Amino acid sequence: MPVASNLYTPFLSAGYYLLDNAITRTISKYLSPHFLLIAAEFMLIGIALVVAAIYLYLFFKKRTYFYTRRIRKHLEPLISHIIMEESMETMVIPAKFYKIINNPVARQYAIDELIQCKKNFSGEVAKNVVALYLKLGLKKYSLQKLANKRKWHIKAKGIQELYQMDQQDALKMIYHSTNSRNRYVRMEAQTGVIHLTGFPGLRFLDVASYPITEWQQLKLLEQLRLYPDKEDFSKKLPKWLKSTNDTVVVFALKLADDYQQYAVHKEVVECLSHSSISVRSQAVRTIVRLENEETPAILVDHFDKATLNNQFFILDSLRNLATAKEAPFFIKLLDHENDTIKLKAALVMANCCDTGLEILEQKGIEQPEPYYRIYRHVKTVK
Repeated sequence: MPVASNLYTPFLSAGYYLLDNAITRTISKYLSPHFLLIAAEFMLIGIALVVAAIYLYLFFKKRTYFYTRRIRKHLEPLISHIIMEESMETMVIPAKFYKIINNPVARQYAIDELIQCKKNFSGEVAKNVVALYLKLGLKKYSLQKLANKRKWHIKAKGIQELYQMDQQDALKMIYHSTNSRNRYVRMEAQTGVIHLTGFPGLRFLDVASYPITEWQQLKLLEQLRLYPDKEDFSKKLPKWLKSTNDTVVVFALKLADDYQQYAVHKEVVECLSHSSISVRSQAVRTIVRLENEETPAILVDHFDKATLNNQFFILDSLRNLATAKEAPFFIKLLDHENDTIKLKAALVMANCCDTGLEILEQKGIEQPEPYYRIYRHVKTVK
């Protein structure tokens, strides 16, 4: 091996020499005045392009801002005057109004302003807002946005404009978008059908194949609170509680919770064995809200299969629900490996069982740490 190494040494030395020369030539090339001058020129061109782009952006933004201000100056008094009239039938709209809204920017401003007025007023004024929207022919442009298949934000904007203006005849077209691939489009469409029809609009849950986000569920529940009639949805709850879409099941459980749907108690209990953690978690909360004489036993049976957070929630709920029948279960939990479970079980036992404090005291005497501390805490808060 030493002999072989000696044979290769001249070749290795030559290789290192060639490599060193190549690196030296490359460095010299890139540090030459000519190359540095070219690099500086490219850098200056790049900086100039960035500055020009920023200038153009700010210029157009400023121009749009001042143009919008001029539009607002003309349109606000006109809109305010018109919608405060007692009747739109006799109202003559100035010709300059039509001329102004021929411009797309002005037209969009007029639509946005009318929508804002519709939100802020009710009764005859709100009707006048809708009448003005129709009389100006603005609905046509909202329908064009709804029909847009390429730009989701335009489609979503069209849906919003139509349902905010109570255009019931657009309901069918809006409903077709409730299961759109684009989440923003389907969220607007789902909100729209609820806005236009109330609880019957929940029929989109029959075909919903995409997730319904927590935020969207919250929005829909808030929207539904405006409609007192809930008969139409209660009959469909069992079907939604067995949906293959986990988020539909979660939303159905929230509906059962919010509107106290005792008729689906059995289906809610079945959801405690669902494969989805989120469904099981919501099912526990709904079961507590739909409490009856079976609730403590159901929660106790489910306890071992629940997540740790759900176990905490179950024990907190059982403080006001448990009876002496469940006392053996809580005594068993006093030996649980988790100290928080021990404490919560002790609190429940002290509430539901007449001898709960005595059992804890005896446990504290036998094993002071941690049971005597638990006993003292329970005795203080009971």
